[in-house]
Amino acid sequence: METGWVKIYESADAVLVELLKQRLEKENIYVVMLNHHDSELGFGELELYVHEMNKEAAVKLISQ
Repeated sequence: METGWVKIYESADAVLVELLKQRLEKENIYVVMLNHHDSELGFGELELYVHEMNKEAAVKLISQ
């Protein structure tokens, strides 16, 4: 991943991660989701990244 991006959230719950991603995008925060979840084996994490300048706002939004 390019420099300047920070991970703000990770979970194996794909629905929750997608909902959080949509919430951040609704607030005009660009989000990158990395999928490390193996659907065949049924484990792994999905991660959300935002640019470091949006980290504080993004963390605040997902903690509400």
